[in-house]
Amino acid sequence: MIHKIKALHDNGKGLSIRAISQELGLSRNTVRKYLRMEENAITEQIEDPSRTKRLDDHRDYLVHLLKQFPKLSAVKIARKLQAKVGDLPDLHPTF
Repeated sequence: MIHKIKALHDNGKGLSIRAISQELGLSRNTVRKYLRMEENAITEQIEDPSRTKRLDDHRDYLVHLLKQFPKLSAVKIARKLQAKVGDLPDLHPTF
């Protein structure tokens, strides 16, 4: 994705940050963040094995749900997952 963002921006000669965000379906802040970072730093960050996501343990079930019901809302997915596994980790921590 970073390569696509950098290619579309082309050091300011290509698309604007707003146009890239619309083209790729990303927020402008995400596009801006990736444009400021060096490609190797992003690659290292993404490939870091210590990085895990809170729902990684449930990935297979979530993928199954979305394949079976592609238009299922996030709220309904969360309810189905909660019914299956019980309490979910706090997905929206307060700061």
